[in-house]
Amino acid sequence: MAQFKRIAVVGAGLIGGSILLAAARRGLAGSLACWSRSEKSRATLRGFGVAEVFDDAAACVRGADLVVVTTPVDTAEETFLAMAPGLSPGAIVTDAGSVKGAILLAARRLPSANPFIGAHPMAGGEKAGAAHAAASLFEGRVCFLTPTGAEDPNALAAVRLFWQGLGSVLHETDAAKHDEIVAAISHVPHAAASALMLAVTDQPGFRRFAVGAGLRDTTRIAAGEESLWVGILLANARHTAAGLRAVEQRAAELRTAVEANDIPTLRRLLAEARIARQNLDRPE
Repeated sequence: MAQFKRIAVVGAGLIGGSILLAAARRGLAGSLACWSRSEKSRATLRGFGVAEVFDDAAACVRGADLVVVTTPVDTAEETFLAMAPGLSPGAIVTDAGSVKGAILLAARRLPSANPFIGAHPMAGGEKAGAAHAAASLFEGRVCFLTPTGAEDPNALAAVRLFWQGLGSVLHETDAAKHDEIVAAISHVPHAAASALMLAVTDQPGFRRFAVGAGLRDTTRIAAGEESLWVGILLANARHTAAGLRAVEQRAAELRTAVEANDIPTLRRLLAEARIARQNLDRPE
């Protein structure tokens, strides 16, 4: 039996589209609904053939017992206000935004009859849009839940079951700790990859025809859509700025060692980086 009568996905791009495909494959709801601001995305979503597609957010959520908001972080408050008139009393709202403190504040715009439990599946990619959605996107991926402790336990249990039902591995923490964690593992790396791409292309010796896997691998995430990332970086500005200062410091250490022909320091820094990177591929 399906966990939910009807799931509505508001803002169906890569993440939202993948939620629809995964929920349909896994039979999580009796029916599915979705909304996207973009007509192009709505056409793609209709092509999936798994959900009723709406061009109005309030109409999309009407009758749903679970609503998943997947719009960009900087439009969360606007989205909550737009869909609020259509929410059924008791309908649970969760989201997929990568900055939780800002979205928790925006969620105050929701009616008091609709519990909100923040979530963030670590399942994005540099290719945006519903056209790149995949039913397997969440399988084995960490999904943060950020309950405040004041939620209805039944609503929290339902949200846990939903994200687990998509194949995610749950990790629960508060919104502030979440934002600190994802700055280190996602937001700072994205900003640093962007800076690296800019610095490399500024070099007089840069030749695109000669670029190999090394540059492509180290800058892959810089290909992410800036319209999404501006909102993310600014919503988590304090942690992101602190991380970028650390990047600057480490880059300065390497530069100083190269300029001084300081072989022991250069070897130590490169070895520290190599070991840290190798540890990413080892089991916890």
